Amino acid sequence: MDEHLLDEAALARLVDRAAAFGLARLGVVRLDHPGFAEPRAALDRYLAEGRQGEMDFLARTAEIRRDPRQMLPDAASLLIAAVPYGGPGGRIARYARATDYHTEIHHRLRRLEHALHAEVPGCTSLICVDTKPILERSAAALAGLGFIGKHGCVIAPGLGSYILLGGLLTSARWCGPDALPDLRRAGWDACGSCTRCLDACPTGAFDGPGTLDPRRCISYLTIEHRGPIPDELADAMGERIAGCDVCQEVCPYNAGGDRERRVPAAAWLGPPLRGTRDDDPLPLVDIGSSTYRAWVKGTPVRRIPRRSMRRNALIAIGNASGPLSAAAQARVQSACNDSDPQVASAARRALTRKGRPEP
Repeated sequence: MDEHLLDEAALARLVDRAAAFGLARLGVVRLDHPGFAEPRAALDRYLAEGRQGEMDFLARTAEIRRDPRQMLPDAASLLIAAVPYGGPGGRIARYARATDYHTEIHHRLRRLEHALHAEVPGCTSLICVDTKPILERSAAALAGLGFIGKHGCVIAPGLGSYILLGGLLTSARWCGPDALPDLRRAGWDACGSCTRCLDACPTGAFDGPGTLDPRRCISYLTIEHRGPIPDELADAMGERIAGCDVCQEVCPYNAGGDRERRVPAAAWLGPPLRGTRDDDPLPLVDIGSSTYRAWVKGTPVRRIPRRSMRRNALIAIGNASGPLSAAAQARVQSACNDSDPQVASAARRALTRKGRPEP
């Protein structure tokens, strides 16, 4: 007889506790929910088409994403939580301007884990934030937190899509009702005929609703891609140096002005230690190793290697409107002789776009 059962009353108590822990929304889904069949098949197609690009970790962890019991053998359910983020847009994506969400959401889920063990004594659990491979967006939709929009992000009613997800795998078996069985239809019905996100993408990275080619996505290019960026895509990146929010900025579900009033203060991701980082690309052109480590410390931007950030900064400088200042021209010209070929190439491109001769 299974003694580790999670019922509706216990979940309701956990939802209340989660809000106090800074988890704005909480839901649960059984790992054997039939709604996972389509996301698993979509993952197979995605990898077969090579859309992961340089994100080799997606192929390495594919089997675990299909069956997270490889991380926790007796897992039966997944508690999934949403944490909102905000702030102004800019050269760095909104989520990356906040404190490192990996650490912060893990801390909040640790408190939820203690509450779960009090509700279901003897159950096992495992915290999953980003680097622990789960089908988190599909889980969030199946757990009733929201729906997957045409831009591929989870849209939580009242919160929009500016949310981050974290999960808690557990042996506690959810014995309440299932939520949405058809993720794609439910999400696209909620989007209606709107295609703003698809139409606004600067690099045309969407092949259709819910079908993104990351290899053309600015977030992928600035964060995951390690080599030179083709001119066609670099020209469309604008001044973005870490991530991109365009598809979310045009989404009507993110347009409400009362979002801030709905979110408890404890739920927001705060700024990193030493404050929000300046996103001026010029100092990043020749930033040193130790200075760069300090600049990215405690932020999600630490995912980006220094050489890639220097490349991104030079692309942004080349794409910016107006002439180069004397100081900027000197830095960019110096970068043309950099020992790193892709940094030197990005510097030459910037000078060319500004109509300046190479040194």
